[in-house]
Amino acid sequence: MKHKILSIIGAGLLILGATSCREQSDTLMNYAYNDQLTFSDAEKSYAGKFKVLWNALSQNYALWDHEKAYGLDWDAVYEKYLPQFEALDKEEGVTNGQLQELLTEVVGPLHDGHMVVKVKNHETNTYVAVSPSAVRNSHRPDFADAKKYPPSMTYYANKANGEIELDENGNADYMEASTDTGDLLELFRNTNKAGMMWIKDSINVLMNLTTPTADQVVMLQELNHLKDELEKLDDSEQGIEMFNELANRYAYLKIPGFEPIDNGFYNNGVKIKFALLKGNIAYLYFSDFNISYHLLDEAIGMAFPNASESTLAHIRKVAAVWNSWFNTIQELHKTGKLGGVIIDVRNNEGGAMLDFQYVIGALTPSGGFQYGQVRYKRGPGRMDFSPLMPSTIRTMEEEHAIITEPIVVLANSNSVSMAEVTSLSTKYIDNAKCIGKRTWGGLCALIGNEYFTYNYSGHIGEADKTPVYVYLPQVAQYNREGELLEGIGITPDIEVDLDVTLLKTTGRDSQLERALQYIRSGM
Repeated sequence: MKHKILSIIGAGLLILGATSCREQSDTLMNYAYNDQLTFSDAEKSYAGKFKVLWNALSQNYALWDHEKAYGLDWDAVYEKYLPQFEALDKEEGVTNGQLQELLTEVVGPLHDGHMVVKVKNHETNTYVAVSPSAVRNSHRPDFADAKKYPPSMTYYANKANGEIELDENGNADYMEASTDTGDLLELFRNTNKAGMMWIKDSINVLMNLTTPTADQVVMLQELNHLKDELEKLDDSEQGIEMFNELANRYAYLKIPGFEPIDNGFYNNGVKIKFALLKGNIAYLYFSDFNISYHLLDEAIGMAFPNASESTLAHIRKVAAVWNSWFNTIQELHKTGKLGGVIIDVRNNEGGAMLDFQYVIGALTPSGGFQYGQVRYKRGPGRMDFSPLMPSTIRTMEEEHAIITEPIVVLANSNSVSMAEVTSLSTKYIDNAKCIGKRTWGGLCALIGNEYFTYNYSGHIGEADKTPVYVYLPQVAQYNREGELLEGIGITPDIEVDLDVTLLKTTGRDSQLERALQYIRSGM
């Protein structure tokens, strides 16, 4: 094996020297990890970064035939842009803006819907990032509204509006739970007699004391400082880290509800909502395909290692909402009372493929579901692809009724990845429809770099370590008919705009109401 590798390298060098002034080799380089030889020229050279990016994509990108059909000539990209990156090497004080603008020109035309390119500016010691699909989708007229107005059940959860069924106690049959870090911060800020409210109330009490003790003066100073620090925080990863640091630092104050937020919630948290709408229509909204991390003991242990009792309590609430949705559907179907099912994946940016079994896969037969065809990158040559093969996803193996009533998947331009696989599945289920707006256009699956050795694809470099990093799928995903929808997305069966004016003035959701109309009327 060693001799074979050496001979391939030798052949590659001969071809390079004899046939091309462009610095490309047919030899497979190790772009998957932080390999010093591969990335050395990119550490202090903009041209070196471009060569790594260009060569790595040339060998590892899975959609070159797709890009060729769009008219993209990757060799011409090299000839055009290498001199521009070489020119940056001759400048002093290259800004992040300059680097990002040039990088956007290079990768912007690519159609992979997951790809994010991060390149380190060695002069500023910071990274710039470009997502070709984000650039493309930002020009869509419906994109801004989709981002600005995520699904809300506020109007419908009010029983006075008459859209939600009432339970035996006369309350709206509605549940929600969240392990989303932003929601947990809001809970801390807005819970009566706990968290931020307790801090503010305590400050008011201490400020109104006429003769405070020395301890009370110190306490007032500490609480004011803590309040100022907390008000600066957002729900970013850095914000959550600071929140947790403050929670530990000020634990001695014994502030009710002021506990560290599990770091696992940032990557694996989910918002989930279940409502039983009039006519026994079971509605489910969830923000991410992270449901399995809240249902399976093994997955919980992986996603939330060393979980505290507080963490487990949040996880149990999410599981309770999903179980209520699933059990309600099963019971109503068995008694012939189920009107239909709505699965809302609007603004859902995807996640674990395992979750399919808890969504569409909980309504369809066991044994898996073929939603399309898939092709792997199987060699360093630009067009070295595997044959197309069926892409099948897991459905629920536990005993469950097969739902024959109408099923609707609600999607929009910010429905990505697994949200798009879910939308695509409706095309192959007789009683299902996709309603809303065309999805993002990122169906190609991502798999860890441990698979790099036999699929010649995967992430390029390591995030925030190598001077070039690319978040890159390793497969090309097609529908059953062999059509590649990357960069395009899933077109709904019934297209409906979000009526922003109606939403802002009344709280009503035009896309949800169109789904209800379809289920109730069949039209």
